[in-house]
Amino acid sequence: MHPNALSRLKARYGQYGEAVLIPKKTGPKNYQPPNRTSEHEAFLISKLATEKPDLGPQGIADLLLDTYGIKKDQTTIWRVLKREKIRYGKEYQRWKEDPRLYCLEKPGLELQLDGSYPFGRGRKLVCFDAIDDCSRWVYGKLYDRETIENGIDFVKHLIRNAPFRIERIRVDNRYGKKFVEFCQSVGIEVITNEPYCPQQNGKIERFHKTVKREFFWKYCGFYDSSEFIQFKLSQWLSYYNTKRRHSGYGMNRMTPQQKIAITLFESLNNINYPQKVTLTLQQYTL
Repeated sequence: MHPNALSRLKARYGQYGEAVLIPKKTGPKNYQPPNRTSEHEAFLISKLATEKPDLGPQGIADLLLDTYGIKKDQTTIWRVLKREKIRYGKEYQRWKEDPRLYCLEKPGLELQLDGSYPFGRGRKLVCFDAIDDCSRWVYGKLYDRETIENGIDFVKHLIRNAPFRIERIRVDNRYGKKFVEFCQSVGIEVITNEPYCPQQNGKIERFHKTVKREFFWKYCGFYDSSEFIQFKLSQWLSYYNTKRRHSGYGMNRMTPQQKIAITLFESLNNINYPQKVTLTLQQYTL
C-alpha cells in the first residue's frame, strides 16, 4: 500500500472506527449522499426547466437564484434534470422539432447559393459558394464585395464549371431584381428564401462551416493575397468534389463525383424502350 493511502486510511479509521476496514462492493450505492439536492429544490428546478425549455443549465441556475434566492451550480442543475427525467435522457422529448432532412434526386435541379466572410468583416474578402442539393457538388469563387454584379459574375462562372445543367438556384432575398432577371435570361429559375430563415439554405450554410474549418482557417492566413487564396481554394474544391466522402443525407459515404455518376446511371436505367425493338437496335440507339 502506498504511504499516502495508508495515511488516509489511518485518518478515516480514527474518525469512523473499524467500519472503514470492511471492504464495500463497487458500483452504485444503495444510500443517498448527505449533500443531495432536497426534494423541494429539485421540484423548483424541474418547474423552471419545464416553463423555460429554451434555457440551459446555466440559465436555469441564474433564474433559480434570481427568483428563489437558491444558488446551485449548473452541474447540479444538469444532474437533477437528468435524474428527474426532465431532460438529457431517452425519455426526454425535445421542445423544438428536428429539421426535416431531404435530398433531391437529380443533379442540377436546385443549387443553394450564398456568400460567406471566412475572416470576418475585418477583411474585404467574400467567398461566393453554390452547392448542388442532390450531389453536394460545390463551386466557389472569391470577391472583394458581396454585390449584385459579383453575384451575376459568379453565376456566369458557375454555369461554365458545373458538370450538369442548372435548373434552379435558391438564394436569400438580398440579391435583387437585376440578379433574378439575369438568371431568367439564361434559363435558370431563382427561388428566394423567406426573411430570417437560414435553415432554408441549410446545405450551403453547413458547407460554410466546413470550408472555414477545413480550408480557410487551416491553410490560409489573414494577410494572404486573394489570388493566392483563390488558387488554394480551387485545389481544395477539386479534392472536396472528387476525393472527400460525405455523410450527409442521401450521400452514403460517396463523393459528389460518385453521386453524380450513380444518379446519371440510374436515370439511364429508367428509360423505357419500345417492346418490339431488338437488343442490337437498342444498342445502336444508345
